[in-house]
Amino acid sequence: MRRTITTTILGLAAATWSMCAPADVTVMAVRLGAKDVVALAKFYDAAFGLKEIDRVGQPPTEIIMRYGTSVAAAKAGSSPEFLLTRREPGAASDSMPHAIFHVPDLTATLAAAKAAGATTKGEVASIKIGQMPVKVAMVVDPDGNVLELMELPKGADHIQHP
Repeated sequence: MRRTITTTILGLAAATWSMCAPADVTVMAVRLGAKDVVALAKFYDAAFGLKEIDRVGQPPTEIIMRYGTSVAAAKAGSSPEFLLTRREPGAASDSMPHAIFHVPDLTATLAAAKAAGATTKGEVASIKIGQMPVKVAMVVDPDGNVLELMELPKGADHIQHP
């Protein structure tokens, strides 16, 4: 019941915000919970190539990551940040908030994620968003965060909405 109420409140807040958000708003960051931020950062580096660009606290309570071919390139880059924040002991992970990764090869990314410690959630699905065929898979990282992986058609870099 509590999860339903929370999900409803978050959904209403998101809908309200989206109606008044300016067109130039972009994704700045994604934040996920972690029991051990250092260990989970290693997973995201191995599975998806994110590089650590900053830490908060000692020992770390948050690790900030970004895409790049090296740590220096990630620090200089402008991709959205991926924040791993320490989850309080006993706090439940939530299956609704999640990051969505656009991946060029779903099969290879699934293999890398599994090798790094992820588990799959369901089967790979082929769906249409608008008129675009998209392959989608869900995985769960070692801390219980759900991740959505999307493979778009070759040559597409974003979803084309009607």
